[in-house]
Amino acid sequence: MTTGLLFLKTIGALAVVLGLFLTIIYALKRWGNLSGRQASQTMEVLGRQSFGPRHHLIMVKISGECNVLVGISPQNMSLLCVSGGAGAQEGNPSRDVGENL
Repeated sequence: MTTGLLFLKTIGALAVVLGLFLTIIYALKRWGNLSGRQASQTMEVLGRQSFGPRHHLIMVKISGECNVLVGISPQNMSLLCVSGGAGAQEGNPSRDVGENL
């Protein structure tokens, strides 16, 4: 009888701990951003071109106004071009990031 009671107490304690853990996870997912600020930028992948198994060009739209071309290789990621929005120069809709290096 004592072993059965000990087993039930252990299972009950485990259920309480797991319930508390799941409640905390739910609360963090639901109210995780308590600062009231929303994400300042949203990103959307417009297209992707592969040049091999691990080399890609990806066009990303940031905040609905600025397009960014990113080159990805196994060694690094490189910002190749920014067009539109605040990243572009006046009178020139796109600029090569390499010009400023």
